Amino acid sequence: MQDKRNIVITGGNRGIGLGLFKSFSLHHNVIITVRDEAKGIDALSKVNSKDNKSKYVIMDLEDSNSIENAKEKIEKEFGFVDILINNAGIFIKDYEIPAIETDLESILKTFNINTLGALRVCKAMVPLMNESGRIINISSGMGQLDQMESGSTAYRLSKTSLNALSKILSNELSRCGIKVNTICPGWVKTDMGGPNATLSVEESSSKIVEFSLRKDFPSGKFLRHGHVIPW
Repeated sequence: MQDKRNIVITGGNRGIGLGLFKSFSLHHNVIITVRDEAKGIDALSKVNSKDNKSKYVIMDLEDSNSIENAKEKIEKEFGFVDILINNAGIFIKDYEIPAIETDLESILKTFNINTLGALRVCKAMVPLMNESGRIINISSGMGQLDQMESGSTAYRLSKTSLNALSKILSNELSRCGIKVNTICPGWVKTDMGGPNATLSVEESSSKIVEFSLRKDFPSGKFLRHGHVIPW
């Protein structure tokens, strides 16, 4: 993989996605996906890209046509993609609601974006990746079966499914040389994580950036801060 990478980050206009955008843009070419133009313009105003390409494309993870249109723009700008970070996702705040009382529409909506959205993006981006391509799916400890608890059923199910998807893709794409991993970013002070979280966006995103660029990049693993954790 060359020194300057072409990187695509979904949901790069706030939280961890924006933290990754700011950091990667210092030395690499980055395109983020956003839901609307205003968010893209605002995100670009917050990064220092120097001599590198920093842009945004409009993408709706629930809309395959939107994703295909974004792919065409990314291909025109980059030609190929080195690293894809599936960061975009939603968290419907139903912390204390038991699974049997959880609104099924909430589960379907969350799954459609957090899991199927990542799959739709992978379908679009994999053809643009070469044999050194890397895919990182941003998951959560809340989707970890090893320490599964209660509450937030929709989010937990979506992230557990995303973990399974990562494992499947790591097996299937190995023949192409593309490596796939899932990352838990930790408990981060974002709109989703809340003000009581233990990590700043900068702390979490710096660990993800460091891992993304590692020479000894693994595949088929679930990691937190660069260390493998149980599924």
